[in-house]
Amino acid sequence: MDLLSTIAILLVFAAVFGVLNERYLGLQSTIGLMLLALLTAVVVGVLKAAGLMEGLGWGDALVQQLDLSEVLLNGVLCFMLFAGSAGVKIEGLKENKWTVVSLAIGATLLACVLIGVFLHFTLGWFGITLALTYAFVFGALISPTDPIAALAILKSVGLPKPLEDIINGESLFNDGVGVVLVAVAMAFATGSSSMGVGESVGLFLREVLGGITLGLAVGVVSHLLLLRTEDFTNQLMITLAMVSLGYSIALHVEVSGPIAMVVAGIFVGNVTAPRIPDKVRSPLRTFWSGIDDLLNSLLFVMLGFVIVLIHNLDWAPLAISVPVAIVVCLVARAISVYLPLAVLCSTPALNADRNRMTALLTWGGLRGGLAFALVLSLPDSPEKPLLVNMTYGVVAFSILLQGSTIGKLFKPAFLNSILK
Repeated sequence: MDLLSTIAILLVFAAVFGVLNERYLGLQSTIGLMLLALLTAVVVGVLKAAGLMEGLGWGDALVQQLDLSEVLLNGVLCFMLFAGSAGVKIEGLKENKWTVVSLAIGATLLACVLIGVFLHFTLGWFGITLALTYAFVFGALISPTDPIAALAILKSVGLPKPLEDIINGESLFNDGVGVVLVAVAMAFATGSSSMGVGESVGLFLREVLGGITLGLAVGVVSHLLLLRTEDFTNQLMITLAMVSLGYSIALHVEVSGPIAMVVAGIFVGNVTAPRIPDKVRSPLRTFWSGIDDLLNSLLFVMLGFVIVLIHNLDWAPLAISVPVAIVVCLVARAISVYLPLAVLCSTPALNADRNRMTALLTWGGLRGGLAFALVLSLPDSPEKPLLVNMTYGVVAFSILLQGSTIGKLFKPAFLNSILK
């Protein structure tokens, strides 16, 4: 199957599933798309296994044609992060800067460690062997909340603006932290690196600080170019060119591309956009909003279909490892956000009910396509099938169950009572 046919099929499924969800399911768009794609893949798989649809190999061909890790990590992620961050107001980030930094870095690092330790010993208790180093790899890739899932789902919940700023800020920045953690953890797991703690910290700081610096550079250059034209087509080409070029540079100089795109988006959205005439700014925002929605739709359809990539395991270990991973992730998330909040709530930096905020951030800490793309990008190893299965289970649980129940569990009165 050629690339054009693959994209065409994805667009058709996204359109059909979108209409079906709107008319019959009424779920939030990304949840409905993933659910329908997942059910379609399962039904087709069952029919093929029963010999009723022999020769129908489009599902496998569709997923294999589009490598999710390559498409997301080295492709559309830059556009989605730029589009999402361009709508984030810098005033909200400034007011909650210590909370965002504590959650994006501190909570992510702590969750990585907790998940690794808890998962290693809990699976071992059930007789499933997973080396501690690979448990830390899983912790690194699953700890960050996914900005794509969070921005797509949480914006429909109606959060108070300060809470929305905190959750958006955390989810936008901690994915860059997670990508770096996966690289470091995988180097230790495979023994391919002799890095010590100092070298690991140095790599982490280089990726993060380098990403921030590159993002500011992309934002400044975009700013200078955008203010020198009032033609919509020129401004559209400038933003597309700078985003794709900036992310490409990040990949080549080995700094965090996701962080660079977030910083560039915030800069352009807050510094440049107000100076652009409304006749150009409005259609430009409409374009990027449309791109964001389109790529989100295609991504979650793909995420539903990639169940065909789930590696075959004995049902007994699979039935144990996935629920264990889900519980471990929820417990680790709760602890990793409660501890920073306990410190922050004792200072003027954050005046909030830490127990209620912990509950919201735990259940609203969604995982999405980024985690699954990261696990698929890992080199082949005996541990990879188990990691892939657990990651997909956590992601599916997060989006389909957590995402669909956030609005039902956290009513406006509860949300408004979190911040004092």
